[in-house]
Amino acid sequence: MYFITGGLGLIGRWLTKILLDTGERVTTFSRSSGEKAEEAFGERKKNWTHVRGNLDSITDVMQALKISKAKSIFHIGGMLSIPSENNPQACFNTNTVGMFNILESARLFDIEQVIYASSNGTYGLGLDGLSRIDDDTVQRPTTIYGCTKVYGELLGRYYRKKYNLDFRGLRIPAVVGPGSKTKHVSIYNAWAVEKSLLGEPYEIFVTPETKCPFIYFKDAAEAFQKLAAVPAERIKTVNYNIAGIKPIPTAEELKNAICRHVPGARLSFKPETLAMEYQKMHQKIIWDESRAAEEWDWGSRFGIDDMIVDFEKEIKEHASWYD
Repeated sequence: MYFITGGLGLIGRWLTKILLDTGERVTTFSRSSGEKAEEAFGERKKNWTHVRGNLDSITDVMQALKISKAKSIFHIGGMLSIPSENNPQACFNTNTVGMFNILESARLFDIEQVIYASSNGTYGLGLDGLSRIDDDTVQRPTTIYGCTKVYGELLGRYYRKKYNLDFRGLRIPAVVGPGSKTKHVSIYNAWAVEKSLLGEPYEIFVTPETKCPFIYFKDAAEAFQKLAAVPAERIKTVNYNIAGIKPIPTAEELKNAICRHVPGARLSFKPETLAMEYQKMHQKIIWDESRAAEEWDWGSRFGIDDMIVDFEKEIKEHASWYD
C-alpha cells in the first residue's frame, strides 16, 4: 500500500497508474480533487483513494495517512521554482514544513519507507570550473526552491539515522510531459513540444545554445518505482542524481528534434532573465548518475526522439487526461 503526495501531478499520476497496474493499493494526496484522474486509472481505480489536503498541515497529512494504511510514501508534492521565487513564504510552508510533516507523520505511523523528490536545483554556487556534477558535489543553491530541497534531503538523512526510516531521494532534472500548467525555469522543454503538437506557436524563453537537463515523465515515474523496490542493503548513497536525456540537448537541438516530427512547428526564441540566470550552471557540466546505475540499475528509456513520439501518442490517445 502506497501513499503519494502530488499524486495528481504529471509524475505522481503516472506512478499511481504503474502501481495500480501491478495490483497495488494507492492513496494520492494533493490540494486538488481527483475527478480528472479517474479516467486514467480505468477499472483499477477500485484500488485507488484520493484525499485532499495541504502539505503544510500536519493534521491533513496524518489524517490522510491514517486513511491510506500505507507502508511506503512517495513524497513528490511541492512548489516549483518560479512560483517559489514569486512567493518564498508559501514555498517554505509547502516544501520545508511539508517535508517535516511527512517525515514526522511517517515516524508516528511506523511508515517503513519514504522516497523523496529532490531536484538538480539543489546545486548552485561553487560550480565554477567544474566539468561534472556527481552525488558528492557541494550543494549551495541560490533559490528558495533549491534551499528547501537541500533541507528535505538533509532532514531525510537525519530521520534515516535517528529513527531508522528507510529514506531515499532522487534529484530529478526538469520533467517533460503533456498537460504541465505551472511555469518554472525549465518548462519551455515541455511547452515547446506540446504547443507544436497542438499546432500553436511558442516562444522558447532561453537562447538557442542554452542547455537544460530534462527527463520524460514516464522515465521519472519509473525511477521512483525502481528506487523504492531496491533492497535496503544496496542503498549507500541515499540521495541520487539522475540525468535524464543524454547528452543534454540545447534549446536549438530540441527545436530541431520537434521540427523533425512536426514539420511546420512555429518555434522562436525570446530569452527571459530568470530562466537564463538559473540555467547558467548547466552549460558545460556533465551530470554523473553512475551511482544510481551501480546501486539500483538505473537508466533512462527515452531519448529525445522517443520522447516526442510518445508525447504525441499520449496527446492523441488520452487528451482528456492532460486538460
